[in-house]
This record gives sequence, C-alpha cells and structure tokens, in this order.
Amino acid sequence: MNAPIYWFLTFVLQCAIQVESNANCSTNDVHALILARGGSKGITYKNLVQIDGLSILSRAITTISNSSCFKHIWVSTDDEKIALEAKKYGAIVHIRPAKYALDGTSSIEAIQEFLEGHKAIDNFALFQCTSVFLKEKYIEEAYQKFKVHDCVFSVKRSHNLRWKYVEEQILPDNFNLKARPRRQDWKGDMVEAGMFYFSTRKLAMKGLLQNKKCDVVEIAAEDGLEIDSYQDLAIARCIINSNI
Repeated sequence: MNAPIYWFLTFVLQCAIQVESNANCSTNDVHALILARGGSKGITYKNLVQIDGLSILSRAITTISNSSCFKHIWVSTDDEKIALEAKKYGAIVHIRPAKYALDGTSSIEAIQEFLEGHKAIDNFALFQCTSVFLKEKYIEEAYQKFKVHDCVFSVKRSHNLRWKYVEEQILPDNFNLKARPRRQDWKGDMVEAGMFYFSTRKLAMKGLLQNKKCDVVEIAAEDGLEIDSYQDLAIARCIINSNI
C-alpha cells in the first residue's frame, strides 16, 4: 500500500474514532491537546526528536497520561509520521488541514480549528511537547485550580533586572537604581513558561487563552527549558541523561 492511500485510510478511520470520542465525552471533561505540526523550521521534525530513546511527543503524551487527569489526549497534526507516533502512545489524532499548519499559523488559530471539529469539547488543556520537563505534579495542580478558574497556565520565577528605552534613554524597568535588589530580597517576576494552558472554548473562540479570572502554577525555573534550537536539545539531553 503506497503512502498516500495509507494516509487516506488512516484519515477515514481517525474520523470515525473522533466521532465516537465526541459522542462519549461530557462537556465537563477537560481534553488534553498537543499541537504538533510536521513543518518545524528550527529543528527538522522537532516533535519527533529523541531524548533518552523517546521522542519529545511521546514523552509529553506519557506524562499527561500518567497524571490520570484526562480521558482524552489529542494530537493535532498535519503529518503522517507524527500521527503514527501519537497513536502508538495512545493519543487520538486530529488531522489538521495544511492551511492551519503553516509557519505563520498561531496556536490560537490551530486550537480554534480543532474546536470547530469537536463541538462537544468545552474545556481543554494545551500542552507544549517542547517543554520536556513537564511533570505530573504540575498537571495535577493545574487541573485542580481549573475547577474554580476560567484558565490556568504555567509560570516560572525570574530575578532578571530588566531595562527599557524611554525616548532613547535607557532606564531600569523593574527595579529602582537607588535600591538595587538582591535576589533574596524580592520575589522576582512571574514569566509565562509556555508549558501548558488550561482554558475554555468560550475564551479560545474569542482568540484568547486567558482572562482576569485566571490562576497560575509556578514551575521550577530549571523545568522551564523549551526545545527551540539544537542547543536547547543538547542541554535537555545532558540534563536528562545525567539524572538516569
């Protein structure tokens, strides 16, 4: 069987699985979602690169599954190889149209396309498989907070002293020059980590993931590494292999 025919039959079968999943899910369920297109630029097939013998996609699916917070774990992709890897580790594949998997396609556009195809899903948790230090405890904390908030997302603490230009003059942004803080004297800034975003259909269809009724899960700064370059990949491999 040649690849195009196989991919078409996979698509037909997957459509049937998606219909069944929609029929069985409750509007109160939270569905895990990973966006994993095939055309990554910084690292070729980034979602399938391996760390300690496992693709970063499979690592994410496994960690999400181990949290026991989700009945459904979806991978939205335009790529056959990624689809097969997702199914291998128990995820449901959403076939994403090519026009929603372009370099310029935003995450929110891909989420909206997914939600349009699955009308029964009201609540979702977007996970970035490039955040390879995702942990079950972070997921579980976010899941519990999401029960009483419209949205929950990951943050990490930063103690960087920031500067900015104001009318061509460089000025401190988050500290006072006359009272330069020591690390131990202030809590630092909370910076989005990008690891996950729990949100609702209502927000997503407005083009948002967050509103004023959000809460956060603070992750350890060392867990905030994202795989965006080969250097990031080398660092992640070094850290994970050293902990074996």
